Amino acid sequence: MKKQILTIVILLFAVTLFAQKTEEQSKTLSKHAVGVAAGPTIGCGLAYQYTSSKFSVQATFFPLIRTFELEYIQEDSFLETYCVGLSFYYTLNQGKRTSLFLYQGNHFYYSKRVSKSRYDKKETYREIEAYNNNGLGLGIDFIIVENVSLKLMAGYASYNNFSELGLTGEIALLYHIPSKTK
Repeated sequence: MKKQILTIVILLFAVTLFAQKTEEQSKTLSKHAVGVAAGPTIGCGLAYQYTSSKFSVQATFFPLIRTFELEYIQEDSFLETYCVGLSFYYTLNQGKRTSLFLYQGNHFYYSKRVSKSRYDKKETYREIEAYNNNGLGLGIDFIIVENVSLKLMAGYASYNNFSELGLTGEIALLYHIPSKTK
């Protein structure tokens, strides 16, 4: 057991030694980043983030369109779902590998399901769900490896078009596209 703990400590020490950069390299990440994000107020799906000094804006989008058969009731269903998020960030404190920020998230969700009978192709069921979630909170951005950051966020949110209030948690994993001029 002592050997395993010692091995882990040595590996962690070695990783931190090789992960250190010069001051110039670790100052800033690229202005453009792509990745994935998930949260009730920032949206779920593919994300693009643009950063300008202390302000950032992030767009998140996830489309899902599929057709499936419901054998037990002899119907064909069509499902169309969109998650769209637009979030704003303001950096409060920037460190070498972490930063503290405020965020405001806006998430719009739209889903439509239509079922049709296989026999006469008449519509038998239609359901549409649409709502907005909005949130405000604090987050920490960790640079986990070169050009890759992990954002963890927590705050307060309004759900389902301001009908519910509660706590929220969000996460985003972003790859910062290296700029050509360094």
